Amino acid sequence: MLRLTRHLFLQDTLLLLLKSLPMGCFFNIYGFGSHFDSFFPASVEYNQETMCQALEKLKGVGADMGGTEILEPLTDIYSKPCIPGHPRQLFVFTDGEVSNTKMVIAEVRKNASSHRCFSFGIGQGASTELIKGIAKAASGSSEFITGKERMQPKVSLESCSKALPLCCNAKVRLMAAEGFAVCTVAVLK
Repeated sequence: MLRLTRHLFLQDTLLLLLKSLPMGCFFNIYGFGSHFDSFFPASVEYNQETMCQALEKLKGVGADMGGTEILEPLTDIYSKPCIPGHPRQLFVFTDGEVSNTKMVIAEVRKNASSHRCFSFGIGQGASTELIKGIAKAASGSSEFITGKERMQPKVSLESCSKALPLCCNAKVRLMAAEGFAVCTVAVLK
């Protein structure tokens, strides 16, 4: 019963996120467990038609896909090229633990230059190491939703404050006035 309740909260949260996406962005939704499936073969442009298709598919998502095998769907996502002008941002929701946490975090870290990852642990069974690890590896953030907390406030605040454009491959050209020198300082994370 508890897993079903978490699933219903997650479904409500995904509905909220889906309806909050800006027109013209690209999106896809993956479900994962002992196997994975995506709503679309590749990310699609968000418009009225694709939103309605996703909402219809969301209604049919089951409460339990068995297990928490996240490495395969991540590998599938990373194998697809990024869409120029649309940096990839992943929102990961999970209520379980994985047997290969270090491998999952390593995969996220290996692809960190092309995306940010925001992770959400649902319930007491969510792996702290996994949730915090993948968020940190890809310059995102993590949240835990436990007990009777509602996901929507945490997720909507997260998506609003964090879904700002990701700056990639930026170049800065500094020029100093005559008689002055430019000096760079490394920023530690």
